[in-house]
Amino acid sequence: MDKQARKLEILAPAGSAEQLIAAVNNGCDAVYLGLDSFNARMKAPNFTLENLREYVRYCHLFGVKVFVAINTSVKNSEFAQAAKLLLDVYKLNVDGVIITDLALMKLAATLPKPFEVVASTQLNVHDRSGAQFVKNAGATTVVCARECDLDNIRDIASVGIKVECFLHGALCVCQSGQCLFSSMVGGNSGNRGLCAQPCRKKYTSNADGYGGYLLSARDICGITTAKLLADAGATTFKIEGRNRRAEYAGITSRAYRKAFDNDFEFDVKDVHNLKEMYNRGMSDNNYLLGKNDDIIYYKLQSHSGVFVGTVKDGGVNSTVCLNKGDGLKILYDGVEVCGGVALETGNGYIRAAFDGKIADGMEAYRTTSVTLLNDISSVKRKLNVRLLFSATAGQKAVIIAKFGNVEATVESSFVTESAVNKPTNEAEIAQQLRKTGETYYTISDIDMILDEIFIAKSQLNALRREVLDCLSESIIANYEKPFADRISVDLPLPSISSVSKKSVCAVVCYSEKELNASAQDAEYLIYKPEIIDAAAVKTACAHSAYLDIPPSANDVHLTRLLDSGRVGLVCHNVSHVQLAKKFALKYIAGSGLNIFNDYIASLFDDADTFVYSAELTLKEISAFRNKGGLIFVDGDITLMKMLHCPYKSIYRCDCADCKANNELIYRDELGNEFNIRRRRDGKCSFELINGKKLSVVAKISHAGRYLFDYDKYVLAHYASLNNGVCDGYTENSPYTKGRLFSKIR
Repeated sequence: MDKQARKLEILAPAGSAEQLIAAVNNGCDAVYLGLDSFNARMKAPNFTLENLREYVRYCHLFGVKVFVAINTSVKNSEFAQAAKLLLDVYKLNVDGVIITDLALMKLAATLPKPFEVVASTQLNVHDRSGAQFVKNAGATTVVCARECDLDNIRDIASVGIKVECFLHGALCVCQSGQCLFSSMVGGNSGNRGLCAQPCRKKYTSNADGYGGYLLSARDICGITTAKLLADAGATTFKIEGRNRRAEYAGITSRAYRKAFDNDFEFDVKDVHNLKEMYNRGMSDNNYLLGKNDDIIYYKLQSHSGVFVGTVKDGGVNSTVCLNKGDGLKILYDGVEVCGGVALETGNGYIRAAFDGKIADGMEAYRTTSVTLLNDISSVKRKLNVRLLFSATAGQKAVIIAKFGNVEATVESSFVTESAVNKPTNEAEIAQQLRKTGETYYTISDIDMILDEIFIAKSQLNALRREVLDCLSESIIANYEKPFADRISVDLPLPSISSVSKKSVCAVVCYSEKELNASAQDAEYLIYKPEIIDAAAVKTACAHSAYLDIPPSANDVHLTRLLDSGRVGLVCHNVSHVQLAKKFALKYIAGSGLNIFNDYIASLFDDADTFVYSAELTLKEISAFRNKGGLIFVDGDITLMKMLHCPYKSIYRCDCADCKANNELIYRDELGNEFNIRRRRDGKCSFELINGKKLSVVAKISHAGRYLFDYDKYVLAHYASLNNGVCDGYTENSPYTKGRLFSKIR
């Protein structure tokens, strides 16, 4: 396929102004950035409404698109503010927005085009049905879930929506949009931009104490797989890393620019530089190529660098040239010992300082290359401009600057004088006009029409500066011409109706025995078996239960499964909602949809009910106008949903020797336990379960719409509450109150 026909875009991170400039200077096609609110990377320096316009203009000067990430969960009390931010950035002429909140995304789609509305990876779109849902909601682009394989991407592209895929950077071990780990264990919500990254910590397992960074995923490097992505239908290629140093955006933009411009051919040196800039066990796109069992990098959780030599006599015997100031990491048997810095430049034995105890023979890896950083930061992107200069005695001088089909003309404020002695010649004029210095331009050609005139150098310099300033304005104005009418646009919020429904008990059952035991007191029965197959469908149908579907379940598999019976579904992503709509199935909008506000809830008004986000407090839930949802109050808290196989990672087994029937527990350094639970729907997925159950029986004494895992005493308690009787039940096992009484940040 012709490269131009594909219109491939390299989308670079811009967590700071410095990162944005490095990315633009090194050849990206677009940048994505966040402001100081509603941004999934709140720990990055970020931008403000006050300075955003300056950087949008800078990008547009070079034809680089700007996308603003408004990609966090939005509470009811914040929705108007988020909508205002959306309108504000629209009027600052950004090219598009990346949005997680479905209602905000639908609102963004009402803004006049051209304006790209990008459905965030947090929406977990991994198949055709999910892509169709967000397209119907107004998205022009979908960011594929990071765990998509090539077949998934082809299916998504077949819907006729622009496809964006992750190309390079950090990979989350959890399925896109399905992580509550940071939120539940510390109150720092990843869905709100404040992930504390508990997945990057050390854990031990109950399998002979095997431990390490058991939940820390490798970084991906797509330089060898970009062509596969493009052939599958991807047109935008995202580089992850808004929290990384500015030079990271530069080196990744440069390496991929070269590869894309050379029909995906790449230089081995560029791969080396990518690894040296940041490398957490870097590998190709794991999920993309079906290598999801090798995504864990258990020995290190941060940048490992590239091998440069071994420790000797308190220094380093280097195999490459080290430079004074190069950062080092010392490993022993693949495990980090300490850091260090080179104290001199040269080959062979190099003196170095270390911040820990070292021994001869330990391996030295370079994590910061002074030469590479200087190389990247020294690149300045320039636009080639053609000048036409004319000066006729007795008339004003005229200078015209042309870039592509854009030009700017400046007339001097003075009248050109005939030369009395020696006239100013073409070479002298050209010398002054080529002095572009720190501007964004280089002069490719200069055409002149001259009389025998004299013109001062200062006058030429002033004309050059003025015409290039005017050209900048013309280039930006030409780029933004389609945005001219944005200033007059308004964005009214959708109306939300109040909904009241009776108190109910909804019970999650893991077996047919539990379904039978719950039937009398539960208004909603939810069946959550380990294996999602025809037998599970028949069991759910027999009990008029809703079948809980893992969020990773593919629509092709589910469509075949529905031949077994017309079963109600618990949908944890938009794909399954779309499927339920297609087959006119009853459904519950499940917890995986993270319903954070009334506006999202209204999008699922055809659902039998929905589940309020587990990250909301009871007070925040009580502020909903839609009282028809379910509050999860008791049972297992699923912290993460994963597609790699922890049993293969721990037991080094394969599917033929499956160990999934073994109990598998991870323990953190404080002794907290997390259980692994398998689910299977044609392929395996896994849940990381908090060791302590959720329970709020001591805090709730009134009727409500309650969702809980089956427990006969818990069921009896909430059934009693809904009948107006408080039976005094208390929870004796270890428990947590989750976030129901403690707000996330």
